[in-house]
Amino acid sequence: MTSSSVRSPARVVVRVGTRLAIALAVGVAATAAGVWIPLLRLERGQGGRITTIYRGTDGWFNARDEALGLRWSNLQRMEIPLNSPLDEGELPAWAEPPPPPYPDTPMLRIGTLAAGWPLPAWRMRWVVSRLDQNFPMPAEVDDQDTSIVNAAEDALRGTRAGGPSERGILWPGALGNTALFAALMLGFLALRDRMRRARGA
Repeated sequence: MTSSSVRSPARVVVRVGTRLAIALAVGVAATAAGVWIPLLRLERGQGGRITTIYRGTDGWFNARDEALGLRWSNLQRMEIPLNSPLDEGELPAWAEPPPPPYPDTPMLRIGTLAAGWPLPAWRMRWVVSRLDQNFPMPAEVDDQDTSIVNAAEDALRGTRAGGPSERGILWPGALGNTALFAALMLGFLALRDRMRRARGA
């Protein structure tokens, strides 16, 4: 057995490991860019769509809007509770209201901005329980295309409400985006090697 044949498996392992590391690094970087670039663009949404949802004995007005890489959900709790529990109306998991109890206020609002492309990978949330706070606006009138811009601006600079009170990774989206971009990078590396071998043939 020659020395080259002994070293060959080790070189293959190193080569594969290097490719995986490069692809993973690209995947993480692209996922982070997919969060930050939409926030920095400050693009207006398509106009809020207002619906109502029910969770337990609480009803909520819900305004939702989208822009490229950004998703906005604004919840406003209804003042009068239901007589019996009800679970009705669809919300993405990142926009679901926290479980009760809730502050005793007539205008509880929960605004959530999810950023990331193609899947939401980062969540920012504003919880408003005082009437003198004007962001997010009441969901029942949040039908314009500006709330998503205002949320992105406040997330970056804290100019409207001092920034979100909660921030966190949306793991399904973050892992999904990373896997997608890493797979694309692996495909690019494989195609590059194939083209090099074709030119050397």
